[in-house]
Amino acid sequence: MEAKYFEPFLDAFKEAVCITDSQGVVLHINAKYSRLTGIEKKDIVGKNLQELVDGGHFDIVLNPIIVKGKVETSRIQNLMNGKKLLLDGHPIFDDQGEVACVVTFIYDITTLEELKEQVIAQRELLETFKKLQSIDAGEQRICPLVVHSEAMRRAIGQIGMLAETDATVLLLGETGVGKDVFARRLHASSPRADKPFIKADCGSIPENLVETELFGYAPGTFSGGIKQGKVGLIEAASSGTLFLDEIGELPLAMQSRLLRLLQDWEIKRVGSTTPTKIDVRVIAATNKDLEEEVAAGRFRSDLYYRLKVAVIRIPPLRKRKGDILPLAQCFLEFYGARYKRSCELTQAAGQALTEYRWPGNVREMENLIHGLVITSANDRIDEGDLPIKRSSAPPINIADAEAPDLDIAGRSYKDIMRELENQVLLAGLKQYGSLQEMAEHFQLDRTTVFRKVRAMAKDLNMPMPVNKRRKRKSTKDS
Repeated sequence: MEAKYFEPFLDAFKEAVCITDSQGVVLHINAKYSRLTGIEKKDIVGKNLQELVDGGHFDIVLNPIIVKGKVETSRIQNLMNGKKLLLDGHPIFDDQGEVACVVTFIYDITTLEELKEQVIAQRELLETFKKLQSIDAGEQRICPLVVHSEAMRRAIGQIGMLAETDATVLLLGETGVGKDVFARRLHASSPRADKPFIKADCGSIPENLVETELFGYAPGTFSGGIKQGKVGLIEAASSGTLFLDEIGELPLAMQSRLLRLLQDWEIKRVGSTTPTKIDVRVIAATNKDLEEEVAAGRFRSDLYYRLKVAVIRIPPLRKRKGDILPLAQCFLEFYGARYKRSCELTQAAGQALTEYRWPGNVREMENLIHGLVITSANDRIDEGDLPIKRSSAPPINIADAEAPDLDIAGRSYKDIMRELENQVLLAGLKQYGSLQEMAEHFQLDRTTVFRKVRAMAKDLNMPMPVNKRRKRKSTKDS
């Protein structure tokens, strides 16, 4: 072939082509090679490929490997512009059987790699979602959203206003009031209803696993981990709703990472340096007083303010008495259908349920009714069948009730309550002698007691009480 036709011949190849001598000096490249690598002919022909490796243009060359091994070789080459190339090198031998030159065909596999990563990521998300859905289906409780009381009507009204937005919602309420049910109703009423609803129970995940459970981890991060890495709960909720239950239990280190999600809407898997954008609606719930947790240093103030964009306070069952009997009836019908029984409450039993204070709220009621349907000897459940105690004290007439001797004229409720609290604290210090013992008897955190006593000392213009432990009587003294 005449020399003048050689370069057009090379340019006719669909693949990029690079020809080097046995020392690695570039003899020829075609036009496709320049387009693929961004390296012009004048900048590479006549140069040793190792110079380009040293200059950071790419990370590997085939020449030394093929010259030494005298066999066809393939490798992946990474360019400085982020592209990935497949090098397919072929030796050309002289009459003595030595490698005279190397012809390398180059293929751009960047798109293939990206497609492969997308397929792997989608497969991970699908598998994770299937697992979560099966777990979620097993954990879902039959807890109807009964709305008869005015307190619940107000709370449900907030759901209607917030459902159409993407605002972060904070659900506050005692254990068992139905925060999970509210979160699901919010999701079901939102434009994301047909997207994933992922629940992360921050209180039940072991502290050493919280990070990987929420944020996932990159491939190769752990020797005993999944080879392809793991999708975290946050990533699994992408395009849908993430429900962070018992967020008050989240360790401080994880609170910082969660704050970044709420600020930038991106996360990094453990072991990864590449952030991933996340489109998710966050609903958080807790039975703790987060303002007290912030004051005690157990919860980040900046995270708290990010969460309290919209707050729904779910009233306890004792403050929504109009819902008690309708709820009981719902549970009776549900568990009656499950166990093929038709149970009903007598008027006395209904009255007892209404007067009971329900410290465990709706969850306690569900378990109570469930047990009654299983164990009741008769289909009519009477007051005596209930495993609860009614107060034997007669109702107090307000006109006959004795009020404490307090000077309330012209004073705010807050000032009055502060005076009462100070009296209790002074009595506690006198009775127990130390903040620690007082905290134990009052069933409060020691930090809370310290803060309240310090405020009392300031109010009363007195020195901070010395924290002395009361001497206990020994058995010898008695």
